[in-house]
Amino acid sequence: MRSFFMIVLAGSFLLNSACSSAPSRTEPDNLFWPLPPQTPRIKYVKSIYSEDDIGREYSLREKLFGKSYTDQLRRPYGIFARRGKVYVTDIGAMRVWIYDLIEKRLRVLGEEGAIQLPSAITADADGNVYVADAAKSKIAVYDRDGRYSTAFILENVKPVALAFNEALRRLYVVDRIGHKIVVLDTAGKMLFEFGGQGVEEGRFNMPLAVDLDKGGNVHVLDNRNFRVQTFDPDGKFLRTFGSVGDRPGFFSNPKGLALDSEGHIYVTDAAFSNFQIFEQSGSVLLYVGKLGPDPGQLYLPAGIAIDENDYIYIADQLNSRVQVFQYLKER
Repeated sequence: MRSFFMIVLAGSFLLNSACSSAPSRTEPDNLFWPLPPQTPRIKYVKSIYSEDDIGREYSLREKLFGKSYTDQLRRPYGIFARRGKVYVTDIGAMRVWIYDLIEKRLRVLGEEGAIQLPSAITADADGNVYVADAAKSKIAVYDRDGRYSTAFILENVKPVALAFNEALRRLYVVDRIGHKIVVLDTAGKMLFEFGGQGVEEGRFNMPLAVDLDKGGNVHVLDNRNFRVQTFDPDGKFLRTFGSVGDRPGFFSNPKGLALDSEGHIYVTDAAFSNFQIFEQSGSVLLYVGKLGPDPGQLYLPAGIAIDENDYIYIADQLNSRVQVFQYLKER
C-alpha cells in the first residue's frame, strides 16, 4: 500500500502552504493526488457552498422571486457524513445544515439562534443527531425528522468534537478546556472520562477532534501536543504518533481527524492548509492541498469526515465551503 503514495519534498510542502491564486468555480474532473505517473489515491469530487451545489431544483416562485432564506455557508467547522447526508455546523451562521445528496435538498436543523456555537456534530444509526454547543456547554439532540428532543448539559465542559459508538451506544465528547474525553450514554449520563492535561501518554493539551475505527478504538487529535493518540473503547491508552514540525508527517496546527474504511488516519492542519494521510503506525503516506480558493486548495481547514464509501468531506472555513474528495482504494 505504501508504495502507491508519493511522499513530497519538504520544500514543496512549505511552498504550497504559503501560495494562493485567484478563485474559480469551475469543477475539474481530473484532479488527483499523487500526480501521474504514480497511481492516484485521492480524487477531488466537488465543492459545496450552498444547496445550489447539490443539484436542487427550485420552484417557479423561487426562480422568479428568489429564495426566502440564505443558505450560503459562512464558516463551516464541524462535519459528519453518512448514507448520502452531510451534516455541517456553521459557526458563522450559528446554524446546522444537513445536505441530502440523494434527495438533493437542504434541511436546517433547529431554529435560528437556538445553537450559539455549533462546534461539532454526529449522528447514530437511528438518525438521531447530536450537536455540540461549545458556548452553552451542552449537546442538543434531535430526532431523525429534525425535531428537538433533549439536551445534555455538561457543567465545566467545552464540547468541541463528538463520536458515537453504535455497538456500545456511547457518545464520546472531546472537552477542550478540561483536556479530556467524556463518555456519555444515550440518556446523557456520564459513564466515565479519561485524559487530563499533560504531556504524558494518555493525557492531552487541548484535544480538538475524535473518531472511531471499526473496532471501536478511539483516536484523539491532541492539538498542542502535536500528536494523535489512540485508546480502546474504555479509554485504555494504546499508542501515539506525531510531533511539531514543518515537513510532511509533522503537525503545526492540527484541527480535524477522521478514518477511512481501511483505517488510514486523515488530519487537517490549518497552518499547512492541507490534510495529511497516515498509517496507524504514524507513517505519513500523502498530503493533499495548499493555501488558496481553487478546487483542492484550502483556507483554514477544520473538521473532516469520511463516509462509508470513502468520500472525504472537509470544512474549508475561510473559503466558506465544504470540499469533497474520495479515497480510491487499491483494486
